[in-house]
Amino acid sequence: MYSFTNKHSKVLGYVSVLFTGLGFTIVSPVLPFLTLPYSHSIHQQAFYITLLMSVYALAAFLSAPILGSLSDHFGRRPILIISLLGSSIGYLLFGLGNSIWMLFLGRIIEGLTAGEISTLYAYFADITEPNERTKVFGWVL
Repeated sequence: MYSFTNKHSKVLGYVSVLFTGLGFTIVSPVLPFLTLPYSHSIHQQAFYITLLMSVYALAAFLSAPILGSLSDHFGRRPILIISLLGSSIGYLLFGLGNSIWMLFLGRIIEGLTAGEISTLYAYFADITEPNERTKVFGWVL
């Protein structure tokens, strides 16, 4: 069960952590520029920015228990890989979105796949020796 020495297992986990963290934070500085063409006032722009940040968090909150349950049934690794692919699709839609609805669709997909964070913690617990878990969770958090 424990295979922490497997470099691929660690890499998959760390890449998942990176994408999950980036998905929530990296868009913050560019949201004002992305929403400007679709806003008729500063208030509407602020509303769009708030919603774009919120739908991500809400989707992640709602999908976390579902993805956790699926990972118990199908395994951690397949769920993490599917989540990374889904995040990539969400990032692509968000980055290439040519309407406010494409931006929202991209953020929702990113959020749904970011719900894999519970699976990610279970994955690290599975591949780590008990005496190493605090160190690994320190890196992940």
